[in-house]
Amino acid sequence: MADSCKKSLEVLKLAQSKGLSPPKHHFEERSFHTVRMFPELSSTDMVVVIVKGMNLPAPSGIQPNDLDAFIKFDFPYPSAEQPQKHRTAVIRNTNSPEYKQSFTLSINRNHRGFRRLVTTKGLKLELLHKGGFLRSDKPVGTALLKLEKLESQSEIREIVEVMDGRKPTGGRVEVKVRLREPLSGQDMQSSTERWLVIDSSQIKGTQSETLGGGWSSGSDEDGLLFRVDSELHGSLNL
Repeated sequence: MADSCKKSLEVLKLAQSKGLSPPKHHFEERSFHTVRMFPELSSTDMVVVIVKGMNLPAPSGIQPNDLDAFIKFDFPYPSAEQPQKHRTAVIRNTNSPEYKQSFTLSINRNHRGFRRLVTTKGLKLELLHKGGFLRSDKPVGTALLKLEKLESQSEIREIVEVMDGRKPTGGRVEVKVRLREPLSGQDMQSSTERWLVIDSSQIKGTQSETLGGGWSSGSDEDGLLFRVDSELHGSLNL
């Protein structure tokens, strides 16, 4: 595939350099399967990303545009007595704060206690309004992110409801959790791309041109595939 892409790009560049019309081609939809993982993480890392809050409820006496919200969570691993504690920055004067903050937790993928947390407990987030001088923080609500998808996925991304006890508040929080790779198996991803097919006869023509000849006239064959480069696409008016 890499060699095919290289040869196809050579055809386009030659046509462009000589002011020729684009070589004979057509477009096709191609599907690909890839394994998703995050190699920058170690096997003992679990990254929690607090992305943003949306339409968070304001506590009594606070206007939505005066909400100074932050999010904290305690992950009860390695034990409930020794949880890993984290909190975001305070985003002031909005009920739709954007955090985009990452927190790295230390885990043991094969530990029975950790696997139990993933399958049964999840990650509980606590949302609060920051208090001022001699004023305590006020609760906004809680949100629970289920983690069982980590068994088969290296990343989960969810928008979860903010609850007041068992009552939905209308607010939501976007959260992502990443592992280097799933706890079991591989995270297979499918994607479909728009690919451009250049006839094999045009590839032969490029080789002849390189040797001092012209475009060869050979018959259409199966063709060679490559992903459309946006700059070449625009300059050649494909």
